[in-house]
Amino acid sequence: MSRRWFLQRRITLAFALTTLLLSAALSVPFGAAVHGTLRSEITSLAREELDEARAYFLDRHPSPDEFAGVAASMQSEHPENPLAWRILDAQGAVWGEFGRTELLRHVPPSPPGGKVVIELGRSLRVVSGRLDGGMRAVVVLDARHQEGAFRRFTWSVVGFVLLATACATLAGHLLGRHASRLLAQVAESARASVGGEAVAEPPAAPEEIRAVVQALQGTLRSIREEGEGTRLLVSGLAHELRSPLQNLMGETQVALLREREPGEYRRVLESHLEELGELSRVVDNLVTLASIEEARQHAVERFDLAAEGRLRLAREQALAQRRGVELRLALEGPAWIDGDRESLLLALRNVVSNAIEWSPPGRPVEVALRANDGEVEVVVDDAGPGVAPADRERIFRPFQSGKPANGQRAGFGLGLALTHSAVRSQGGRIAVESSPAGGARFRLHLPVQRGRSAGAGPA
Repeated sequence: MSRRWFLQRRITLAFALTTLLLSAALSVPFGAAVHGTLRSEITSLAREELDEARAYFLDRHPSPDEFAGVAASMQSEHPENPLAWRILDAQGAVWGEFGRTELLRHVPPSPPGGKVVIELGRSLRVVSGRLDGGMRAVVVLDARHQEGAFRRFTWSVVGFVLLATACATLAGHLLGRHASRLLAQVAESARASVGGEAVAEPPAAPEEIRAVVQALQGTLRSIREEGEGTRLLVSGLAHELRSPLQNLMGETQVALLREREPGEYRRVLESHLEELGELSRVVDNLVTLASIEEARQHAVERFDLAAEGRLRLAREQALAQRRGVELRLALEGPAWIDGDRESLLLALRNVVSNAIEWSPPGRPVEVALRANDGEVEVVVDDAGPGVAPADRERIFRPFQSGKPANGQRAGFGLGLALTHSAVRSQGGRIAVESSPAGGARFRLHLPVQRGRSAGAGPA
């Protein structure tokens, strides 16, 4: 189980660490450069004092009192840095000590030969070099002023880093709290939308939050539609299956009440066969409707819809004969089409069987099929009560029902919903209108190539 974490804390921590690391990464090399510059400045200043002493001894032999005045003058030029001089004669004896002589106690009595620079601790610089006449000079410079300035600079940088980190932490905290509030509002709206309300967008929300809300709205809308569709599917399926099952049970119970002639049993079995055929058609429609989305991904087949239709409509011919309806087929072929063979043929059978069921006995049902201009057109006319204009859109939804003009219940089950899905999967269109025969006319336009809009032209 993963550990719980909060967006607000993560944003605050990210702002703080990023600012701290970035400030430190910039401050450390900058501080090192400043420190190196100060050290170079201190060393240069000590060497400058040594060069001035060497210039004073050039071609002259001053007395210690005279050099004391010169040392005082040089010290006055650099009051922030105490200076001390030790002059040694040619034999190495101390000729004189001048300036802040207490600094000389840190210097060894005999400095190394040549011009050298020695660092004593963090604040003292010792420079030695030869003078004219074999004499040597040792200059000691106290750099505590520069070291103090660098310490103040260091503390200023540390304070700046801490202040920047604190400001970034506060900004990250405020930003994280604002983002958390927005997401909390979205979550609250999502919880409220379970009761049917729409997910409300938080006021003044950024585009990213708006995109999340819109995606959530679409998801919840799809869930509600799927839930409603499932409810309709269950209730409609129960209705579709209940009637033939009740008929089967009722006829069987009546047939078993007493002994009957073989012919009577045959008529009962023929009636059962018809009811079982209805049950089989409902199950076929249900399976095809449930798998229509998956079928869209399958490889298409090339087949002659007219030739296949003449073969597959045999059951509908038998149904029409039992109901006393004349089924007229005008299947002008060939009508080659690339698509899902089974779903399209089942859709054709559903439209035809629907027309047979609604046509009164003695009236014809006409089925016309022709290939024209890159599409196959199917027209089915019946002489039934027709479809009311208000119902012409929703009859293609699963398990919808309406009332025709004669007041009888119009049960629209899975067949027309399957037909609509199969036609749309092919890339075609389906419509219902009034028929010249007095009933309903279903018109299907199927492109010869799957996924291509009907009426787009030849493949």
